[in-house]
Amino acid sequence: MHARKIVVLTSHVFLDGFRKASIHFVTRNWATAGHDVFFTTVGHSGLSRFKQKARLEALRRTQGNRYAEIEPHLHAGAYLPPIHAFSTSNPLVNAAVKPLFALYGRYLPGFVAQKIKEADLVVVESGTPVAFVPLLRQLNPKAKLLYFCRDLLNSVGAAPYLCETERRVIGSFDSICVPSRHLGEMLPPGGKVNFVPQGIEGAAFDKADVSPYPQGSRNAVAVGDMLFDQAAVEQMAAVAPEVTFHLFGIRWRGDVPSNIEVHGEQSFETLAAYIRHANIGLAPYKVNTSEVYLAESSLKLLQYGYCLLPVVLPDIIPVSRGNEITYSLDAANDWRAIIDTALGWPHDPTYRDGILSWEDVAAQTLDTVFPQQA
Repeated sequence: MHARKIVVLTSHVFLDGFRKASIHFVTRNWATAGHDVFFTTVGHSGLSRFKQKARLEALRRTQGNRYAEIEPHLHAGAYLPPIHAFSTSNPLVNAAVKPLFALYGRYLPGFVAQKIKEADLVVVESGTPVAFVPLLRQLNPKAKLLYFCRDLLNSVGAAPYLCETERRVIGSFDSICVPSRHLGEMLPPGGKVNFVPQGIEGAAFDKADVSPYPQGSRNAVAVGDMLFDQAAVEQMAAVAPEVTFHLFGIRWRGDVPSNIEVHGEQSFETLAAYIRHANIGLAPYKVNTSEVYLAESSLKLLQYGYCLLPVVLPDIIPVSRGNEITYSLDAANDWRAIIDTALGWPHDPTYRDGILSWEDVAAQTLDTVFPQQA
């Protein structure tokens, strides 16, 4: 294997106690394989104190405008200017922010720019990092450029400027890696799309052998707030008072029912125990037909499958692992019957069939830009 220098641009943070996504597992496995990886957080600034104060303070303290070594071959740093361009659902604000996006995407500080100039590969995750693509080509025309595309930008509320930029630059990537074939089909034309499924860090679940739940209790778990259907969970909780519903990384609006526990963001190690020892996994997506790709790329559905959980999710989502109990998004549901079915569903080892490890995913992703050398 030829060791590569890899720079990753992402809106995620590499910090203990904050959410881990596929980009964290892939970059960690690249570093474990001997590649020098620089995980670079963008899309945060002094403005972030109004929405993500704890995260901003942690970034400033450990990675503010510099790289810190996380482990051998893996460094993480955060570009933290006074202000940054941001996405919003308000069309008037989006119009006002457009010039800021153009300005924001034209500059990266020296500690990042130097690593990009030395890189063999620059990885751009979908979202705010897309704004920097033209600059990346200027800084290092010879580096391979990989689009680590996890989401349809329109679906996650990205600013129109980012959607326009994605359409303009999609052909300049050496590879576009998607975790869903449906997602790849919906991207702007002209890109070199490669399907690489999501993976599982099975060891974390295997080690989580102590249950966080009271003995004899019934528990359902939901992870992540993307397209979260609060009304569906409220109705489930109302008809099943004996079940406690544990929500992670989800902001609840209004009063919280007595059998719902809102845990906020937790470390993956903490989350792993709650998933492994739950009775039911919830995937309460509020989706339309253009967003069903989320099921194919959903980490939580793979995690529920690995932990042999039955999963309650909308019937619009085309999945067939064998552990699905579905409900309708546009008709009345017998929620009590749905919960009872889930509670009585078998925990079958076949739910794990075909799930990749993150080591597999990292190797397959790198192979799309450096064939036979990953």
